[in-house]
Amino acid sequence: MARCLELAAQAEGRTAPNPLVGSVIVDAGGIIVAEGYHKKAGMLHAEAEALEIAGDRARGATLYVNLEPCSHHGRTPPCAEAIVKAGIKKVVAAIADPNPKVAGSGFDLLREHGIEVVLGPMQEEALWLNRGFLKVQTTKLPWLTLKMAATLDGRIADRQGRSKWITGEGARHMVQELRNRYDCVLVGAGTVKADNPRLNVRELASCDCRDPKKVIIDPHLSLDPSYHVLKSDDENKTIVYHRPGAEPGDQYADCDLVPADIDEDGRIDSRKLLQDLTSRGINTVLCEGGGKLAANLLLKDLVDEIYWFTAPKLLPDAGAVLSTNSAEELAMADILNYELLESKRTGEDVLIHLRRKDYKRDAGSMP
Repeated sequence: MARCLELAAQAEGRTAPNPLVGSVIVDAGGIIVAEGYHKKAGMLHAEAEALEIAGDRARGATLYVNLEPCSHHGRTPPCAEAIVKAGIKKVVAAIADPNPKVAGSGFDLLREHGIEVVLGPMQEEALWLNRGFLKVQTTKLPWLTLKMAATLDGRIADRQGRSKWITGEGARHMVQELRNRYDCVLVGAGTVKADNPRLNVRELASCDCRDPKKVIIDPHLSLDPSYHVLKSDDENKTIVYHRPGAEPGDQYADCDLVPADIDEDGRIDSRKLLQDLTSRGINTVLCEGGGKLAANLLLKDLVDEIYWFTAPKLLPDAGAVLSTNSAEELAMADILNYELLESKRTGEDVLIHLRRKDYKRDAGSMP
């Protein structure tokens, strides 16, 4: 099962709206005869790839997979049916699939054909790996990770909005790795104006890099043609959420413009925006700021995971930009609690990696 998870993780950021799945086939003598993983939506599923490689050696063998085999027809045939036809004797799966099109029916089909099903090994690790897919299936919201780079006193830019560079090369390299693993990167128009980011993946040794989708919250369509994020292609258009009625200039011609819902506070409704992203096949979102957007997402309980980079620097200016910037009055009783996963040095900076304590609430049924 550990090998299944290792294989599945190779496709992070590439399979949405599908899950990350790896599969290993072991013959009666305990020898691995085939393995596979789902590389991209529309391509062979992990079990199908492993079965194709195994051929006749699959008969009487045990198939390991980190998620319940599918039982419905989509862009590819049902894996549960392929497992039956291949003569697999036993299937070991880490977790069930909460997708209503599956939801136990894959296991039922296997059992109906006399195949032994074992459920549960390494379920915690499997749950964490597919946290984005599982959350979408159970809540219609994507898994949202907040990335922040701040000084020791919580500043992310000076009062003119300049933020280059608070953190060092080690932290910036890790951000590139994060982008490579997420389906999209989300920022506000203020961040675009301050930094003119490209939001792409670069400077990684891996030759399998690809750029995530770029998502911008630009209420008044106020960006000028010089900004890098407005330049996109037909395959990976920048998605721009704006207020209804905002008039786009020619600079937005290559973007996918989406009139957004407005919440009770008169702002673009971030929850409905995220729900719209799931309808576009997004499982995981990496939010890279700024302070107002971060505070909004945190206060609406939409942040599942945090990568917080702290530089050994201070900017003692009351006018500097805060990392979480909200006008809402909060008491200590309102404090937001997260679980510490790790803290480590990244070059000259410190990374604090957190997740929501109750993240399993969105995992669906567990064995």
